[in-house]
Amino acid sequence: MAKAKTNKNAPVCALIEVSITPQKDAGFDRIAERIYSYPQVQSCYLVSGGYDLLVVVEGDNIQTVADFVAAKLSSMANVRQTTTHFLLRKYKEQGQVLHQPKKERRETISY
Repeated sequence: MAKAKTNKNAPVCALIEVSITPQKDAGFDRIAERIYSYPQVQSCYLVSGGYDLLVVVEGDNIQTVADFVAAKLSSMANVRQTTTHFLLRKYKEQGQVLHQPKKERRETISY
């Protein structure tokens, strides 16, 4: 298997699941506003399912993203839990295919 080419200077991207306790009379909005005000946060979505917010964060490296989650995000009042998923490879983004599978170069054999 060929080793994937990586750009060592590319930012690290993480998807963070955030479970929160909604605030009285404000629900999720005030907490979401506090979260999306950080420059590291690229996107912030209220979602249905097992957690409340899906936050997309970019950083210079894994450690800077981990530090942001530990120091800023998970220590916020009303944040109950975070789960961080680091993106390893992007196949398609915003309708654009980024990773094309290699075509097999097998010789045709006939009998």
